[in-house]
Amino acid sequence: MQTQGLNRLLVVTCSVALMLMIGWLLRIGQSILLPVLVAVIVVYVLTTAADALERLPLVGRLRRRWRRLIVLTGIVASVLVLASFITTNAAAISAAIPGYAENFDALQARLLHLLGVDELPSWAQLSQRLLDLLDSTSLMPAALATITNAGSVVLAAALYAVFIVAELDGLPEKTRRALDRSEQAEHMLEVVQQINDRIGGYLAAKTLVNVILGLVSLAVLWALGIDFPVFWALVIALLNYIPYIGSVVAVAFPVTTSLVQFASFGHAALALVALMIPQMAVAYYIEPKFLGKSVNLSPFTVLLSLAIWTALWGMMGAILAIPLTAMVMIILAELPSVRFVAVLMSETGDP
Repeated sequence: MQTQGLNRLLVVTCSVALMLMIGWLLRIGQSILLPVLVAVIVVYVLTTAADALERLPLVGRLRRRWRRLIVLTGIVASVLVLASFITTNAAAISAAIPGYAENFDALQARLLHLLGVDELPSWAQLSQRLLDLLDSTSLMPAALATITNAGSVVLAAALYAVFIVAELDGLPEKTRRALDRSEQAEHMLEVVQQINDRIGGYLAAKTLVNVILGLVSLAVLWALGIDFPVFWALVIALLNYIPYIGSVVAVAFPVTTSLVQFASFGHAALALVALMIPQMAVAYYIEPKFLGKSVNLSPFTVLLSLAIWTALWGMMGAILAIPLTAMVMIILAELPSVRFVAVLMSETGDP
């Protein structure tokens, strides 16, 4: 009995040590591993999109490899355009911030009057610090650093994806030869196909939902007259890839812009309600209908994976948290010794 207890303690200790080692490797190997994993996920998207293009009259006649390359070229071009657009708008927002100072001063006076404070502190004491933090000398470098890091990851991932796509069609036969055409080879190919179906389907549906959300948010922002409507709609669409908290954080930006632009708490409240209505519709109706249980992750697993991947890889980790965790769950489900972990991670109990 004592020997069995020691063995269990040893297994637990080794498991914890292995998890810590893997986390450390993921952290220090970010510059290498992140582009590769992004490339793998991009290939899943390419495969799904290439199959969808098969329905088109002319493009559908091309071989799958060429359809994948067309989609990849479109993705890279879109990322470059988005990077340029974000950089331009970040500069415009930085230039507009000092112009909001008078409105911010009026809001400050109104709020302090409601609180019963008769002697109003000066603008310089309360607000200059805020302007110093948000001026072009601090905001622009931060935005450019984020765009540069994301751009380098995307370009490296695109390069990896090109070579993966070039070898993708021959990969099943290579796998069968490597494993002597055994049942293990076929089972491995089935697992890869299962990952492809889940990840590709999830990302395709999520992208469609985010496009719809971005367009609706753009209409709301234009109707309310909020500055930089296209930019904030794009931010809302992109941050919606981050589960739960992404959409809330995204809405806070245009609501704050509304507050300092119009110096009106009522207008900001209207913007908050108008922008949260499509967010709620997406969260409680559209996403369940389009996405369903495509990744089959429990809510707790989603939150935990979001925290872990964000701590490891920042914003890119937050965006990729769901696809990466779904891949890990599918792989764990195929290993008998740790299948119970995959069961606990799943929402339905059947990973």
